[in-house]
Amino acid sequence: MILRATAVAGGSEFFSGWLSAAQTRAHAHGSGVKAPPDPHDWAAYKPQFFSPEDFRNLDTFTAILIPTDDTPGAREACVAPFIDFVVHAAAEYAPEMQKRWRKATAWLRSQGFGELTPEQQVALVRRMSGGTGSAAYNLIKEMTVHAFYTSRVGLIDVLGYKGLAYLSEFPACTHPEHHRV
Repeated sequence: MILRATAVAGGSEFFSGWLSAAQTRAHAHGSGVKAPPDPHDWAAYKPQFFSPEDFRNLDTFTAILIPTDDTPGAREACVAPFIDFVVHAAAEYAPEMQKRWRKATAWLRSQGFGELTPEQQVALVRRMSGGTGSAAYNLIKEMTVHAFYTSRVGLIDVLGYKGLAYLSEFPACTHPEHHRV
């Protein structure tokens, strides 16, 4: 799906900007230094598929799933713009994907997600994970996880991926509770 999205008009430009913006944000995270403007000015990103309201809801939802804490979260990885781009590009090769996203965002709107307090939004997301709204939850969660952990922020800055590094010895687990048989 992602490979097909890179082939659509503007795909390679979008992905190079997305990776660059995520890298810039990640290096500034936690340092107290404000990051320089992103190459594609993500703060002014104009959604191509989602309405402004649905895009704000998506951004909030993804930030609930992968919050910013001592590590960067979904916002630092530009997850919502990534999802918007991929779903927009799906018109050419997977129009049924767009139908599923329209249904998911309509469900969030029907719940008044954007008007809820942050605490109520978190509570709704928790309820969705195991009951009513689970189809919308699963769709958003799947794409959020994919977008986050394939971004530079998720893969390198959070997971610590070092590339094709060779380990001369495998470090052992240091948790005592894992040493019991």
